[in-house]
Amino acid sequence: MTRKVILLLSALVSIVSVSQAQFCGTIPMTDKIIKEHPEYADQIKAYQNKLENDITAQLKKMDLGKLERTTSASDTIVTVPVVVHVINDYGTEDNVSDNKIFAMLQNLNDFYQLRNDTSGGNTIGAFKPYVGKINFQFKLATKDPGGNPTKGITRRYSYLTYGGDDQAKFDDWNPRSYLNIWTEAFINQNTEGATGGTIVAYAYLPPTGAAIPFIDGVICNAQFLTLTGDGDGATIPHEVGHYFNLYHTFGQTNNPGSVCGDDLVDDTPPTKGELGGCPAYTDTACATGYYKLYPSATPGVDSLVDYPDTANVQNIMNYASCKTMFTKGQAARMRSTINSDVAGRDSLTTVFNLTRTGANAPTPDLPPVADFSIQYNNTTFAHSQKTQDVPHFLCENKNFRFVNQSWNDTVTGANWTFSNGATTPTSTSLTTVVNSFSQPGWVSVSLTATSNAGSNTITRDSAVYVADPTGTNPDGYYEEFAPSGDLSHWPTFNYFNNDFKWSYSTNTGFYDKNCVVYNGYDFRTYPDIYVGTPLGDFDDLFSPAFDLTSLASNNNANLNYMYAGVSRTGSSVAMNDTMEVDYSTDCGQDWTTMAKLYQKQIANNGSLGIPYQPLYQGEWSLQSITIPSAAKTSSTFFRFRYKPGNFSNNFYLDRFNISADPAGVNTILPGDKGIVVAPNPTNGNSYVIVKGENNVTAQVNVTDITGKLIYKTQQLLSGTTRIEIPSSALTAKGMYMVQVITPEQTHTEKLVAY
Repeated sequence: MTRKVILLLSALVSIVSVSQAQFCGTIPMTDKIIKEHPEYADQIKAYQNKLENDITAQLKKMDLGKLERTTSASDTIVTVPVVVHVINDYGTEDNVSDNKIFAMLQNLNDFYQLRNDTSGGNTIGAFKPYVGKINFQFKLATKDPGGNPTKGITRRYSYLTYGGDDQAKFDDWNPRSYLNIWTEAFINQNTEGATGGTIVAYAYLPPTGAAIPFIDGVICNAQFLTLTGDGDGATIPHEVGHYFNLYHTFGQTNNPGSVCGDDLVDDTPPTKGELGGCPAYTDTACATGYYKLYPSATPGVDSLVDYPDTANVQNIMNYASCKTMFTKGQAARMRSTINSDVAGRDSLTTVFNLTRTGANAPTPDLPPVADFSIQYNNTTFAHSQKTQDVPHFLCENKNFRFVNQSWNDTVTGANWTFSNGATTPTSTSLTTVVNSFSQPGWVSVSLTATSNAGSNTITRDSAVYVADPTGTNPDGYYEEFAPSGDLSHWPTFNYFNNDFKWSYSTNTGFYDKNCVVYNGYDFRTYPDIYVGTPLGDFDDLFSPAFDLTSLASNNNANLNYMYAGVSRTGSSVAMNDTMEVDYSTDCGQDWTTMAKLYQKQIANNGSLGIPYQPLYQGEWSLQSITIPSAAKTSSTFFRFRYKPGNFSNNFYLDRFNISADPAGVNTILPGDKGIVVAPNPTNGNSYVIVKGENNVTAQVNVTDITGKLIYKTQQLLSGTTRIEIPSSALTAKGMYMVQVITPEQTHTEKLVAY
């Protein structure tokens, strides 16, 4: 219905600083969806046209000219089944308590049944005649989609609590049967329309929900679930307004304070909107002279309603921080929306659906769901600590802290059991167990949580890893990641139990068919592509301890490995995988980054749209990382932390070794026996490295490009032997030929001096 505005202009709208503002993300997120999925644009528009036609048809049945004299659009209370999904990383910010969810639901019902401002005392006089009572009641479901009993709350442990947004919408229940509400630690701020502010929540309007049902519902920053930053408690009521097809009072934008806007509701006068704060209620910049003429079937009795000439600042769909009310027109629009089949809103409140979801049934008494987390062992620990900062890998006799995270009921009893020579092999602590272990290897932890309704047990056979601190001599150590090798001392962690992880391959390798691979290829297809992106994940590969004290005075000491990888995009900007190589000298309690690797340091073979596996040795490249002096201790561990991106593929790593030679030359020596000249090219000394021959003499001849012998030496070989070619022999820049003769082989290689 088109609004007729007689007079615009006048006063400026007062707004608070944008840097202090809390934004709703509905409009920018909808724009983002259409930008990323333009194939849905026409479909969303068609659903919007249908919904507006449905609303118009139903509004015609009402006497809108008398709306201001009614209690609401309808006095019939309708019930909406709700499920709340908590996406968490075991932090206090994101692991929302049941009581907070109950408070959110009570608050939502108060707003929609006009219990938040029962006397109207907090609403300014001009709008008291237009206060609307929606008469929706929201109840947690007591049956899940499979008909199983539930309390209407699910919990999912995921890195995507940190700004995963739509990709964090795990475990969605049929949106035609339930209003899905998700919570996460924070909303991603890389969204147009929230510059300088904070997006606290967003929802999708029914047309978008109809086109893409997998994202339909409300998602909220956990700390704003019951209160906004300004304390008016309207975050979820505001987003549920969008869910039932209300726009912002300042129009279909996310930019209040700019231009006069229209929300398609007659009794919310035109406004530029407010961005936080609670400005004076005399804002007439857009509303002076505003009225509506409603035609009647009876000639001569048309209704003219002279609406207030000031902005409805206190409206829940505004951005001011003193929100108290919906209007009767908004009530009528929402009641009409819930009777439309767009996005299945009309199916939510049917008798059949209320029975199927158990929305009107009492909350069942259910046993707990056992769960626990690993945390830092200190008394000042803040649960906001992310999993990526918590040690799951420590040495023998170092303390791990296990925290009971069981949910779904009040836990009255707990029984813990621990393997690996735990100092406390069993415990009945309801909260926390601090434990150390005398036996290296994976630790199995079992927790049984008990309540009045029963018990539940969780067992993790690889909960934490206990490392042997005894340092291995790196001289001659090569890790080829063969099953018959040292794999038990190279633990891998897939913290979030998904498909993106380190694993050992027996299908490919640099010299043989063995290596370690980060499985980064995203196999998700429609509709799974809408949830669970690898972006934000991290997974760790740990080494055994090494004794590096013999390298303390060697500036050439390097950590070396061969690698092969590709990306699924040819754009170097879009290729956002990273890998960190870290070291620890205190048995895994603290880690220092030696190198951060990007782009070609990971995807050395370009891009490929199918799962990658190297097929020949030429696809492998050498990576050599200088080991800092602080890492050269008698017990040093290394960690490879892979962080996949939007276009990950598989990354392969092989032939780990630590070398005193420059540029990782030992790594590329072929097989058990081999010869290499490095560094090459050189601007100083160079070396002939001979591997695999003992108690025999090697002769080295260096000639210039004319064939003239310029340097000659020989040396007894023992294991891997370095034979120096001094810079004093390479008197001119250019190319030289280096010939190495042993009883078993003759090898000639070019050497470039610069």
